[in-house]
Amino acid sequence: MTYLAASKQPFSDVPPPSLHLLNAAVLFISLREELVFYNVAACRLFDHAEILAPPVALSRCLHSDSEEYHLLAEMIRERRAYRDVIVTWEQHGELLHLLVDSFPEHDASGKFLGIYVTMKDLGNFGVLDQQMQRDEKLAVIGKVAAGIAHEVRNPLTTIKGFLQVMERRSARAGDTDDKSVARMMLMEVERVDELVEELLLLARPRKVVAETCTALDLIQALQSAIELEAEIRGIDCRWNVDYHARLFVDVRMIRRVIQHLAENAMEAMDAGGQLTISLRRTDSYCEILVADTGPGIPYYQMDKIFDAFYTTKEKGTGLGLPICQRIVADHGGDIRVSSKGFGCTFSVRLPVSDGVPRIPQRPSGLC
Repeated sequence: MTYLAASKQPFSDVPPPSLHLLNAAVLFISLREELVFYNVAACRLFDHAEILAPPVALSRCLHSDSEEYHLLAEMIRERRAYRDVIVTWEQHGELLHLLVDSFPEHDASGKFLGIYVTMKDLGNFGVLDQQMQRDEKLAVIGKVAAGIAHEVRNPLTTIKGFLQVMERRSARAGDTDDKSVARMMLMEVERVDELVEELLLLARPRKVVAETCTALDLIQALQSAIELEAEIRGIDCRWNVDYHARLFVDVRMIRRVIQHLAENAMEAMDAGGQLTISLRRTDSYCEILVADTGPGIPYYQMDKIFDAFYTTKEKGTGLGLPICQRIVADHGGDIRVSSKGFGCTFSVRLPVSDGVPRIPQRPSGLC
């Protein structure tokens, strides 16, 4: 699998036949977004690849609007190596978890020619491994949070009390400067208190107080607040919520999840855009979809966004999405994310209720 500097053509010598025996997909994509070489395993991931002679335009094997197409096109644009990136890949309606490595190829003069890509199907092991790593991290957070909550909250309560007294006295004395300072300090104290609360919510098991409701009830309770925020930001808000699924959930907690996903979506659209919230039935699950038309999430961040403390926001804590994931998991559901190079869709899947509670019970003491 080499380039000949004189011809500047990849694989001008015959690739080793053993490449076709590998279970992992191996391919080379040129700067022109053409599949110059791909082995048998790669044919299983690309439509029509087995009946087309290379070089084959990437757009002939993958739909140009698909997440998979934009993943590879972004690798070409980035022109850099990536190691051990876990991505989702849809194949004939089945969602695969692939371990992807890529590295760029240059000719003798340093000119960029394309990228080599290997893709290994992890099966369920990739998902389980990610979840185990997150659970281990949450266990550590739980120990730390439990230890600091008491130590931090006691002085915070004292500081907050003194600041409230200072604010009231300043108001009575007509000292607007001191009152303003006290108000700003109170806001910062409340921010620290919220952070401690988020740590505890993420790390400590919480009893799910579930009740029967419809998915439509969940959405409609948030509609006014979301539409108001969208209007302020110049965002068009659309609702496709004519599906009336019955759910058995902790209403307050699930509303918190939807609210957070909607806020994230709006924050991603600095120059306006479209926020779409939809409901649909998938097998025995109700899906709540929150979609935006923002810049999307780069493929190399997709496997990190649910990690505690991982954030791309200047003032973010990196706890919002992990908390959402924990809440939904406590309800027997899951959160999935899709980003096709532009825009992003989060899907919250919750079991449809048939009158029998489906809330999984966590053993006490486990995170």
